[in-house]
Amino acid sequence: MPKKSLTKKAATQFINDNRANGKTDQEIYAELAQPYYDKKAIALLITSISTKDDKAKYKVYNYILLGLLVLTALLKVLAVQVMSLQEGQLWALLLVFIVPILNIYFIYEISRYNAPAYRLCGIMSILGITQSLSNIQNPTDFFLTLVLCGAISGLSFYIDSVMFPNYSPRNLKKDSNGDYIMS
Repeated sequence: MPKKSLTKKAATQFINDNRANGKTDQEIYAELAQPYYDKKAIALLITSISTKDDKAKYKVYNYILLGLLVLTALLKVLAVQVMSLQEGQLWALLLVFIVPILNIYFIYEISRYNAPAYRLCGIMSILGITQSLSNIQNPTDFFLTLVLCGAISGLSFYIDSVMFPNYSPRNLKKDSNGDYIMS
């Protein structure tokens, strides 16, 4: 029987259904690895999908993170509007649509519990802190950026570590047969 390609949507549904039926991630991996090609993609997909229990348990933290991301997007829009009005150039208002794009992306992905988005959000927040170090002349902006970016990066890394503890694209564990270990 030839192996076939794996569609993410069908595999996600299969994983969630089998978890609901009490199967372990290793059993789900064994079932998916037989008919499909890419064992690494299967292992990454299984480890990147959080369980319903974890979603319920860390829902409040996820909502706080989403709220902080919305707040920072709104602050960016406000800053662009103030800047464009001070400069007197109305074309700068077009930046209102461009500046919060990264925040909107993170809001969308984190609301879907997408595992890679949490780490990327944390890293980008740390980069935001380092960028604000160059603008230390305004202590209020610096403090606000430090608090918001620190909270976002801390929550992002925390949620990533507790909801997706086995998600590690570079360090997936293999057994002696070359199959991935889902523990």
